[in-house]
Amino acid sequence: MSSTVRWSLVFAGAVVVFALCVWAGDAVLPWERAERIAVGAGAGAVIAGLLGAWAGSATRPSPPPPPPGPGTGAVASGERSVAVGENSGVIVTGDGGTVGR
Repeated sequence: MSSTVRWSLVFAGAVVVFALCVWAGDAVLPWERAERIAVGAGAGAVIAGLLGAWAGSATRPSPPPPPPGPGTGAVASGERSVAVGENSGVIVTGDGGTVGR
């Protein structure tokens, strides 16, 4: 689906959401007609704006992750060895699990 079609669908959805909010405000709220329509239009504008903000990130394709470079991963060789890239804590191997400091 092309970008133009996606944005056309987002625009049509925003218009529908705006119209539904204005209609719901006019049908449900207990105030004068002008106030009901104004509140519905305000709510519709906010929701349509949120839809447009979301669509800005949703319609843009995400770039593929870069492939890992050769030899960048840690290699563990041995029965109880641990392969880590960087370690900021304590790694305990063995059956006892006791750490001496």
